Amino acid sequence: MVAQSRRAIRSWALWTLTVPAFAVVVLVDLAAIGYGVQAFTDRPDWRGLDVVFALTVSALISVEGARRVENRRRRGGALHKDLAPAWMIAAAVILHPALAILVAVLLRIWWRIRAGKCIPYRWAFSTAVYVLAVGAAHAVFVWARDLTGDSGLGLVVSMVSGAMAYVVTDTVLCGLAISLIIPGSSWREAVGGLDDLCTDVTAATLGCLLAAACLISPWFAFVAIPITLTAQRALLLGQLESEAQTDPKTSLTRVDWWRRRTEEMLRTARTQREPMAVLLIDIDHFKQVNDRHGHLVGDEALRAVATILRSAIRAKDVIGRFGGEEFVIALPDTGLDEATVTADRLRNAVAASPLAAMCAGVLDEPDLDPDTFRLTVSIGVAVHPADGSTVDDLLLRADRAMYAAKSAGRNRVRLAADTLPLPRLTPITPVRSHDSSPADRGADHAVATGATAPTDRR
Repeated sequence: MVAQSRRAIRSWALWTLTVPAFAVVVLVDLAAIGYGVQAFTDRPDWRGLDVVFALTVSALISVEGARRVENRRRRGGALHKDLAPAWMIAAAVILHPALAILVAVLLRIWWRIRAGKCIPYRWAFSTAVYVLAVGAAHAVFVWARDLTGDSGLGLVVSMVSGAMAYVVTDTVLCGLAISLIIPGSSWREAVGGLDDLCTDVTAATLGCLLAAACLISPWFAFVAIPITLTAQRALLLGQLESEAQTDPKTSLTRVDWWRRRTEEMLRTARTQREPMAVLLIDIDHFKQVNDRHGHLVGDEALRAVATILRSAIRAKDVIGRFGGEEFVIALPDTGLDEATVTADRLRNAVAASPLAAMCAGVLDEPDLDPDTFRLTVSIGVAVHPADGSTVDDLLLRADRAMYAAKSAGRNRVRLAADTLPLPRLTPITPVRSHDSSPADRGADHAVATGATAPTDRR
């Protein structure tokens, strides 16, 4: 029995946190417990249980109805926003804090039952955050109502203020915890981006409407079910758009989306008469990785290189997977000298990175020797306007420069300006005879684009 208790305590994983993260989690939990005890102690009576029942049951129906959508939307990160807070916001506005806490806790218990496995301390922390957010929403609502009165406009202002207090409390506490529990998290990963903000605003708005409807009759809560299910599906649109433009292996943008973004940047560069650079990057001898260690390790190595490259460029630069083991980066407002420095920094970052450790940490592959499992890249650099005026021109010149880097021994940077000039693609309008053979047409294309015989890039 004692051994089982010890295993249960260790399974919380709370003891693995850093001291700051441990302190934040424990303080939030204790604050929620203290506030809950005070709320239940100060309750005048149990009036409003019909509203608790209506809100809880309608919320559970909505949660279950949207489960498949939410499973699709969930990215696997620490932060996930949905519309469940709408029901807690409505409860916080129209109920006594004790009953509002009861709604939040019942929803969290149901989530725990349906979730199956979870990290207990995180579930407890999330529940505590909801309790404190409910308390903040109720306190701000009461304060705003005392200032504005119970008139129509005053009630609307009070509800909106309470809903915003809920959102701010939830965002701040969760963001702080994520940044401490997962070191190195960006503000976007901890707090959320524009899509997450839109989800919060939608939940807050729906919570206010739900509260207003329940003031007329608690059973209006069930009318909100189809609205929330439709809204949940609308939230999936952003997820689908992201999946459509993201390469699944590397999490970089797909080349078609990269091309559209680069064309926009190039138009801006022409208008403002600014330079812009394009880097074409190819992993050296990548086929040997697949042949020696297998494609699973090759995929992990590809992801590792993508992560290194993405972390070594600016926020305004656009990186994409060009195909196979090739990557492409557009550098706005970047001239030849700065592009050369950037390319050399990327080359050094890949060559010096512990790829064996990065891949072994995922696959637990014992044959990955840090002394032998190292990758390098060859990079070609082309700059607008000297090397071309269109994306195709720049890609063609960068590709030629990258070939030159490989021919020079790999793990090198070569500039398009140092290679033989190629005819640009844009002014070329080849005229082919109708009776020419496919082989002749292929030869004409090779001459027009300056292509040479295929060589081994690996």
